[in-house]
Amino acid sequence: MKIGLVARCLNTAHVRGMGKYVMELLRHSNADIDWHLFADDPRHPLQHPEGARLTPDIFEFRGDRFRLWEQLGLPLRARRLPLSLLHCTEGALPLWQPLPTVVTLHDTLAFEDRPDTAADRLYWDRIIPAALRRAAHVITISESSRRDILARWPELEPRLTVIHHGIDTTYFAPPTAPVPVALRQALDSAAYAVYVGGPMKRKRFDWALQVLAAQPDPRLKLVACGFGAAAREAARAALPHALQARVLFADFLSDAELLALYKGAAAVLYPTLYEGFGFPAIEAQAAGVPVLFSPLGSLAELVGPLTTLVPADDLGAWAAALHAAVTLGAEARAEKADQARAWARHFRWARSWERHQEVYRKAVGTRP
Repeated sequence: MKIGLVARCLNTAHVRGMGKYVMELLRHSNADIDWHLFADDPRHPLQHPEGARLTPDIFEFRGDRFRLWEQLGLPLRARRLPLSLLHCTEGALPLWQPLPTVVTLHDTLAFEDRPDTAADRLYWDRIIPAALRRAAHVITISESSRRDILARWPELEPRLTVIHHGIDTTYFAPPTAPVPVALRQALDSAAYAVYVGGPMKRKRFDWALQVLAAQPDPRLKLVACGFGAAAREAARAALPHALQARVLFADFLSDAELLALYKGAAAVLYPTLYEGFGFPAIEAQAAGVPVLFSPLGSLAELVGPLTTLVPADDLGAWAAALHAAVTLGAEARAEKADQARAWARHFRWARSWERHQEVYRKAVGTRP
């Protein structure tokens, strides 16, 4: 089978979030799959795992401001190739589908938060819903996202499948890389919590700062992950004076470095208000670390032995939960860590790939 894959999320210096998903599909695919990877930015490399049978195809197409790369350039290029199907991995797909097309719709946030312009109304309210109705199959990543999708387009139900993500096997093994030297020196052996989420408003970095400020131990530090260089500087400049010595910003971390950071943490703060799928909720528990979050959206599906559920807007409950995690005895934490690792093993990329294959086989036989 030869599959065209939209891989713009790998056409970057650092692979994050959605890019992890596409990278793991390629890494776990069978030897009899040939991939043709479509991307659009010649300024950056196309990241991919070693050993996969693939052809990178980075091309530009005029009119990207009007999404013509996706709506015209991509189907034109795919039509000329000997592809069995096209998989659009980033939540959008072309209206014109000259070959069977599968789309991964991670969540419905883009439809809810779109700018209120004529062009965006046309694109998100008309073109993409019409394209979804033409798709051979729609994949989503949680039961929560499935409910949100069907609330908008109930007619998609026969062609909608939930396939959970997995997590990297790195998180089940001892760390193979240390915490970066500069970060380790800045921590200076202090107890710390980890915030994962970056600067997006719904991730609530400001809430994590309030939880830190409410701690009885003024020596406790917070390591913030997920910020790009410019966002780090802006967030650092905006820190309250009382927290400036207690909040550290991590540069981009590999999975091995993030695992090492998790392992040394007292807890992981994940105060996000919405996720299609929350990697940190599982990664932290696989690493044996307590994680605090609210059971909103898909996160309600990721409650494991080291989860502490906290009401989203109850600062006192968040502060108490973090203090409890910081003071949790080593023996009690170790016992829960064993249970959490066993629970986290259910989220395997190998299983996710098997489910994707099932969808591909069904889609290949459909008429475009």
